[in-house]
Amino acid sequence: MQDETQCNESMQQTNVKGPSQRVALEHLVNPPRLLLHPEIPTPLPRSPRSWDSMVHPFEVRQEWYQDYLIELGEDPLSFVGSVTVNGVPHITAASIVAFLGSRGRTSLWPEPRNHLFDVAVDMAEAAGILVMTSPWGMAGEVGPSDAGEVLGLTLAHELAPVIVLNERQGKDDQLLALARHLALVWLGQSGVSTAAAPVRSDASMPRFCDAVAREVVARLHRHVAANKLVVPSMPSIDGWLAAATRSSRTFTRALICNTGGTSTTLMSAFRMLGIHSTDVFDAIGRSLDLEV
Repeated sequence: MQDETQCNESMQQTNVKGPSQRVALEHLVNPPRLLLHPEIPTPLPRSPRSWDSMVHPFEVRQEWYQDYLIELGEDPLSFVGSVTVNGVPHITAASIVAFLGSRGRTSLWPEPRNHLFDVAVDMAEAAGILVMTSPWGMAGEVGPSDAGEVLGLTLAHELAPVIVLNERQGKDDQLLALARHLALVWLGQSGVSTAAAPVRSDASMPRFCDAVAREVVARLHRHVAANKLVVPSMPSIDGWLAAATRSSRTFTRALICNTGGTSTTLMSAFRMLGIHSTDVFDAIGRSLDLEV
């Protein structure tokens, strides 16, 4: 397995240092914490147990990665909780795109708009945000039966913010959901977005996030088109690399590099990655250019 020091040095390069106030996470079924499409007024029935079953696997990954960053001595991310819903959406969007655009790992590509979502994910991960996907709504998948079509989930955290997107959505829809949940990260808020809206006491947050999301997508189009940027090797992504991307490449790389010691066993790593064998674990590691 690749030397742990090399892995840690690689991970340190992808995390941004800066001061931030600690974000107090509340339970995700708190109505003000839920970000939903405001144009769909149908209340969403909520079962805390089923919502917990959906959120828990991502909380486990986030907690592991948070502990990992603490061991590395990483500082909080300065942008988490840096804005409020009283801010101006286009200014917040400009801040998001400027920050991501200055840190994304990019290369030249003749048709950049065809890969805009992949570029945005790469930029977000380079900034220290873990972006994961989940096939919510598919038969047999873990998730709340009353969730309708879950579009995205944010677990805000000053060190290890997590955004989870519905991989069954098209790239354009995932891009808009990513932008909406980036707004939540900048607000320092956790939340779920679905195709139906729950009863909530305050609609200012969804309105703000939707306005920011539309502006972020527009600005990303301009930024990427002007610079002809794409994610390296994305067009030739293989099955194992897709598996790593599903759990966040940043998280997966860190987990594989730090599995096998006293802190993380192979079985724990298997559970967090949703796999069941060493062969698959090694194949995913090789897809990330790790020596396993």
